Amino acid sequence: MSDSSADVAASEGSASADAPPAAMEMGEANPGKEAPGGEAQSSARAAGREEQVLSGIGVAPGIAIGPACLYAADAPEVQARSLEEGTVEQEVERFEEAVERAEHELETVISVTRQRLGEDSAGIFEAQRLMLRDEALYEAVVEHIRSDAVNAGFAIDAVLRHHRQRMEAGPSEYLRERAADLSDVQNRLIRHLRREHLLANVKPGSIVFAEDLSAADVVLFSRRRLRGFAIDHGGAGEVVARPSAAHRERYHARRERYKRQQAEQKDLASLPSETADGTPFTLSANIEFSQEVRLLDEYGADGIGLFRTEMLLMMSGDVTLSAESTFETYKDVVERTAPQTTTLRLLDLGGDKLLPLAHREENPFLGWRGIRVLLDKPELLKTQLRAILRASAFGPVRILVPMITHMDEVHRVRAALEEVKSELRAEGRRFDDDVPLGIMVEVPAVALRAGTFAEAVDFFSVGTNDLTQYVLATDRGNDLVAREYDEFHPAVLAMIKRAANAAQAADIPISVCGEVAGDARATPLLIGLGIDELSASPTFLPEIKRVVRAVDRSETRALAGSALSMHTADEVTELVNDWMRRRAADIMRFLDPEAEADDLAEEEAFEEGAFEEEAAAMENDRNSASAQDLTAEDVDTDLPEPAGGAEGG
Repeated sequence: MSDSSADVAASEGSASADAPPAAMEMGEANPGKEAPGGEAQSSARAAGREEQVLSGIGVAPGIAIGPACLYAADAPEVQARSLEEGTVEQEVERFEEAVERAEHELETVISVTRQRLGEDSAGIFEAQRLMLRDEALYEAVVEHIRSDAVNAGFAIDAVLRHHRQRMEAGPSEYLRERAADLSDVQNRLIRHLRREHLLANVKPGSIVFAEDLSAADVVLFSRRRLRGFAIDHGGAGEVVARPSAAHRERYHARRERYKRQQAEQKDLASLPSETADGTPFTLSANIEFSQEVRLLDEYGADGIGLFRTEMLLMMSGDVTLSAESTFETYKDVVERTAPQTTTLRLLDLGGDKLLPLAHREENPFLGWRGIRVLLDKPELLKTQLRAILRASAFGPVRILVPMITHMDEVHRVRAALEEVKSELRAEGRRFDDDVPLGIMVEVPAVALRAGTFAEAVDFFSVGTNDLTQYVLATDRGNDLVAREYDEFHPAVLAMIKRAANAAQAADIPISVCGEVAGDARATPLLIGLGIDELSASPTFLPEIKRVVRAVDRSETRALAGSALSMHTADEVTELVNDWMRRRAADIMRFLDPEAEADDLAEEEAFEEGAFEEEAAAMENDRNSASAQDLTAEDVDTDLPEPAGGAEGG
């Protein structure tokens, strides 16, 4: 692991030889296998190593500036070493000491997790701690050391690798998934045997680059006041390695502007979410843990638009849901969110969510996931429906069903819901008999038959992450094709528009809960397409509300019409950015560095006396663009549905 240097602002020209300063737009980066570093800035310039800009998918707002630090937590290599006579028991003691140190580290992880995320979330680490003292594993390692007179590291690797291979090859789905925990335990033990401290060189204020991070890594990092993460597996914002003086100055200015905007969010939180022409627009929060409910008031959320309930199962590491603890969790969230609505999505298992009951599949995103799992595991479906209905007695809730493809799936979920209602009535339990049932619009089949589905459900929620990758046949996690993934592609927008038209015709609400909902640049476009609600991470909401309150709904419809007539995602992006620069310039200056650079150029032009000529040119462009704008009605985004209305086949 590379050591980290001092912060850019304090060490210009004298950064560590292992990791030069980096400016990072918050989010995860996709820097490849190595951190963008290698020499101090002054040395890099002399060697001809210039500034490097890396782009990816941002997942959190903000800007971080600081030294880069490569975190390499790869599985340690071990080799067999024969022990000298009389040293075997010393090696057994070394193994015991490594177990004790690993226990202590995991106890720290458990404590931090319990404090920040709750008891259920700490369960996965508790399971790893118990593995350390599993009698069969522990005694097997000790026996291997004594019988073969080999070093403890080799014994740990041999014994745990053997058990892991058996678990991976066995028929039990649960044990196959637990094999990953055993691998973590193995690596942790070997590192502690060598007295390696992976976090020792990760200094506060660093920006960490890694191929991937485990849950325990994230928990431990949370105590070190780091400024950002950039990982190879998962996406990233913009990372600038060895930034030039001009680039550093620009990012410092943008960071200060962002801080001022954050300071203003308290005022925004109390203001109504409505467009400039007075049209109400709902802004809700996506959350994963009950502890996040406190963020709703802080960021001005209009309730919970998406509660990812599968995190309860993922963090517990179990294959079943406890009916009572699930109810208590939902009840807590619903009570604290009331009188606003809580939208609880049923377990969205599979895909990128590795779970104890997940089958190994060649293409999990097109396989056994979402409602397909729940209908095959009716005990999971009914346990969740029962908990949601019981929680509905304590505040307004909605049920959201993931990965719907066929109308029959909607009918089967409704039948299960009615069955659970009958059971609760027989038990004398209180619940809301009119809990709305909605579906995710994330499979193209639903968007294409949106009119039919809209008649059978109470609301739509568009999951743009999956919808985009299905429409464009692009796995955004595949570096070879990830560049093809773009929610602004006209085909994706046409699917959203089609779903919105169907929702409006059926008089049901429609929201967007994918990552694009948190992109303030997309806000006017989504409003114009007919979306009623955006649901995003709470920290994004003030920025989105700022945009909502700055735009007129009729103007956004014209923008959407123009976007639907474009041929490429790049054309749509250029259109949206230009529209935002003209109507929400202050916001766009932060969202788009190019817009900020354009502003600086305009100021220089003004000083040179050329501003009036440029203003005249901009006015001509504006008039030309207005003449060419299309309304949504001018663009035919609907395909005719088969006669009869009902889904065929």
